Amino acid sequence: MATSRAITRNNIKTLTITAIMLAITAVMSFTPLGTIHLPIVSLTLAFLPAIITVVAVGFWPGVFVAFSAGVFSLARAFMVPTILAPFLQNPLASVFPRVMIAVVAFLVFKALSQTKLPKTMSVAVAAAAGSVANTVGVLGMIWLLYGSAMHDVAVSQGHTGVWAMYVGIVTSNAALEVVGNTFIATAIIMTLYKAKLAKI
Repeated sequence: MATSRAITRNNIKTLTITAIMLAITAVMSFTPLGTIHLPIVSLTLAFLPAIITVVAVGFWPGVFVAFSAGVFSLARAFMVPTILAPFLQNPLASVFPRVMIAVVAFLVFKALSQTKLPKTMSVAVAAAAGSVANTVGVLGMIWLLYGSAMHDVAVSQGHTGVWAMYVGIVTSNAALEVVGNTFIATAIIMTLYKAKLAKI
């Protein structure tokens, strides 16, 4: 009976945290709350809940939140006209890379958990890896699927080519997003851990 009650409590915790993270992902995806605007760059935080969920709760809940984030990104590509929107209307460029956020973060965290690294460091590296996977996945899939069209977009924006534009993205927004997502995700996950709500 005690074991059964413990399992039930854990399941309730898992469902509750996953539902909250899914709701936060939806709000961040469709409102300005998912973006922090700084004087020079903008930081996207809409995929932060996926990292938190996969590390703090588990693989499948994390993949579910990440997949949902991808679906929201796909829907937004049809709703909000941006330079990259036409490319993100392909699920391979919008949904697949988001799922990889959770997969990469989970695998990195599990691997580091087997080492002597402090738990906080393992969480931080996993969060950073998930954020990097998002950037590399999206930009990589767009280049693989739409190389020629993406070149035209890059030139129209004043770049010499796709890679020149990508370097600009990585050295501005992407780098700061990794730092921001890592810091916030680590703080939240460790808070959940101290409250005995994270399975790390």
